[in-house]
Amino acid sequence: MSMTLAEGRIPVLDISAFLRGEAGARAELARHVARSCEDTGFLVFAGHGIAQGLIDGCFDAAARFFALPDEEKLALKIGDLNIGFLPTGAQVIRTSKVAEVKKPNLNESFYITHDRAPDDPDVLAGKPFAQPNKWPPGLPDFRAPTMAYFNAMERLARSMLPVFASALDLAADHFDADFADPTCTLRLIRYQPQPEDEADRFGFAPHIDTNFTTYLAQSALPGLEVRTREGEWLRPPAIPGTFVVNTAEMLGRYSNDRFAPTPHRVVNNNRAMRYAIPFFYGPSNDAVIRCVPSCVSEGNPARYEPLLYLDHRLELNRRNFAHRQTEAAR
Repeated sequence: MSMTLAEGRIPVLDISAFLRGEAGARAELARHVARSCEDTGFLVFAGHGIAQGLIDGCFDAAARFFALPDEEKLALKIGDLNIGFLPTGAQVIRTSKVAEVKKPNLNESFYITHDRAPDDPDVLAGKPFAQPNKWPPGLPDFRAPTMAYFNAMERLARSMLPVFASALDLAADHFDADFADPTCTLRLIRYQPQPEDEADRFGFAPHIDTNFTTYLAQSALPGLEVRTREGEWLRPPAIPGTFVVNTAEMLGRYSNDRFAPTPHRVVNNNRAMRYAIPFFYGPSNDAVIRCVPSCVSEGNPARYEPLLYLDHRLELNRRNFAHRQTEAAR
């Protein structure tokens, strides 16, 4: 495994040896992952095996969707779940633990999750968060490239679970049961240029991710900024074809804050539309998140009570989106 340090803080890790199953590669990769997760919580993965055509196809699909007329996008507006189109101004990160956020994010989004048919057993049973995706009828070639990317990213995220387990001094299969039916979301995002006269307005306000790990393909334009423990904001290495990967809140809870998630934000000063396609990977809805044994001791007791992941998702959904606030008021 090769590694270079960018900005002195965010490592670029070639994960190809691990993915090939080479002897000792997992332990070596886990050592570097642990070191970074204890610092910035951000890494850059190279050698991941995801075809560039899949990445480009998803970016292209995102651009074509956001170019649709507003009425076609609004026909796919999200309802009680985060599936479909979220217009600009509809999300304020009220649950942010790193900033007091009062203004909505300056972006529009389209959410895609596991592709369920209307007669899927979970849909018919009314299981929480189990609904079919919403697809734009005017873009018949939109579903295939986005789902191809979604499925490839789910496989990559799943393949990295043993690395994060090893980084926490756990058995490689420690997280398998909690991720038997993982929660996955692909969010297509278009960021508008930042208003020069609004210093407290962001493409995405300072926050931590609330899942387990997030995988972000490199955008054509810069914008992502990471806050170090010293309070400095820096940008991850912008290496084409790599993924910026960050830890999120659930990995922080599992690790008893050893791998505490790092605040980050998006500032689009490019005077042009910026596109992003983050993939969010989380535990199964029925997983109970508990601090792992390797991160708890008599001198370092658990900071968190067990948490049903479904309860966590429902609370976030209720508090952070304008349409849910309106429903609550009614």
